[in-house]
Amino acid sequence: MLDTFTIETFQPRLGELFHVVAEGHRLPVKLTQIHPWGPEAAKGRPRVPFSLVFHAVPQLVLPQAIYRVENDQMEPFELFLVPLGPDERGMQYEAVFT
Repeated sequence: MLDTFTIETFQPRLGELFHVVAEGHRLPVKLTQIHPWGPEAAKGRPRVPFSLVFHAVPQLVLPQAIYRVENDQMEPFELFLVPLGPDERGMQYEAVFT
């Protein structure tokens, strides 16, 4: 499923609430940023690489790992999330699609 995801898959979901399933809990995160890598990065790849940034409450610190992610408008999927650290909106997590 992940290999079919593109920037267009997530653009309508920007600003929406997702849930990360960790240790039996559904933890709310908001999709706050979508970053295309540009046409140069896409050379020789089936899609333009991009990254997603999610924000959670500052107290939510998950280790880098693969998590089940759920959204009311999408089928559940697995994502490798990397904590980027907190900013003024909360704790940031990034997922990269190459």
